Amino acid sequence: MTHVFCNAYVSQAQVSTSFHCGIHGCLRTKIDFSAGGELFYCIGLRVTSQGFTSVMPWMAVSEKHLPNFTHGELIGVSKVDLFEGCTSPPDYLSESELISLMEKHGIGTDASIPVHINNISERNYVQVQAGRRLVPTTLGTTLIRGYQCIDSDLCLPDIRGFIEQQITLIAKGQVDHVLVVQHAMRQFTQKFSYFVEHIADMDALFEAQFSPLADSGRLLSKCGKCVRYMKYISVQPARLYCGACEEVYYLPQKGTVKLYKELACPLDNFELVLFSLSGPDAKSFPLCPYCYNNPPFEGIGTLYGSLGPGRSGKGAGMPCNLCPHPTCRHSMITQGVCACPECDGTLVLDPVSAPKWRLYCNLCNCLVSLPHGAYRIATTQERCVECESTLIEIDFNKKTTPLSNGETLHRGCILCDERLHSLVEMKHGKSFFRGRGRGRGRGRGRGRGRGRGRGGKHEDPKMSFRDF
Repeated sequence: MTHVFCNAYVSQAQVSTSFHCGIHGCLRTKIDFSAGGELFYCIGLRVTSQGFTSVMPWMAVSEKHLPNFTHGELIGVSKVDLFEGCTSPPDYLSESELISLMEKHGIGTDASIPVHINNISERNYVQVQAGRRLVPTTLGTTLIRGYQCIDSDLCLPDIRGFIEQQITLIAKGQVDHVLVVQHAMRQFTQKFSYFVEHIADMDALFEAQFSPLADSGRLLSKCGKCVRYMKYISVQPARLYCGACEEVYYLPQKGTVKLYKELACPLDNFELVLFSLSGPDAKSFPLCPYCYNNPPFEGIGTLYGSLGPGRSGKGAGMPCNLCPHPTCRHSMITQGVCACPECDGTLVLDPVSAPKWRLYCNLCNCLVSLPHGAYRIATTQERCVECESTLIEIDFNKKTTPLSNGETLHRGCILCDERLHSLVEMKHGKSFFRGRGRGRGRGRGRGRGRGRGRGGKHEDPKMSFRDF
């Protein structure tokens, strides 16, 4: 047997198959006794057969010897100690633990289980925190308590597991699918009717946990319908709430919102707000709350590649930098300068970027830095005769003006004017939109085939920002 143990790290399985002493045995003894009306116990452990641990002593089990007691024996108490402690709740479920429980109860498939977990996270029922653990939110907890109060079956896995089981039997041809559908429809119809009849219980729980919108937020901008101030609710999803009209207007997410110079939209008379992302190269743009939620121009979502009616999603709605209104001083038509060299968007003047003036694309994250330190930069009504881009007017600082003879005022095209062209720089910043849109540029000097667009196959550096 010597050759079997020449390697000190022979596994237990190998040793146990080599000789009869491979498996070690332990005798576990439990002694119950009472003292002062309380029940206590102690456990002893004695090794009966060392087995493989005779040659691998570091894996041996520690013995706990107990005296030989007899049933009914009286034992004197030599010492009494009092220890204080408290119980603790189990930790929150991790994603893997939740998946195991869903599989155990027959809920979902390998393809649908991740979708279910993602849905409860997106709906803010849970939050994924450290260790990929799913921590219920106040909303999720209140919802579950409401279901339990009205009909506990709605939050138990039994019904869903039963339906999944019936679907499996249908796939095997053992059950008629018509009968399964009829049974499920009848069951859910009855539960829905019962739930509606007792919806007041759910309302009571939510009223106890959440304050009404009318009592939340701070006054920010005026509603264009009732000319009363709307309240800004900063918690996600960020939104404006008009208590008089009882309407909610969603805003872009994950940024700061403030009133924009008390200016009003010429289309609906809603006061504009300014949305800003965080960071030095992040975008800032004004928007009308009503136009953002209800774009007034047909096909605006398809035209600019936005996400359509999902108001709270990134890229949803129509901010002022996408508005094609011809007379609004904040629209893309009046603030746009030229076509974006990276996509089909338009480079728009950032009205609040002073003193670090810049242009930004209304679709992608392209940024163009204009001469810093200028006193004022504004778009004009004139267009470049060569590329049809909008001319900009720059009022330089007297101390830092690059113009000859101390002049400070200059008007020109950032693409064709060599002096301006040398003072601008292109870079990429933090974008509000997820990806590049597929719309068309609009207005003067913008759009595919006009302005400087994508640059095409032209090699002239003035024809594109790519050569900056």
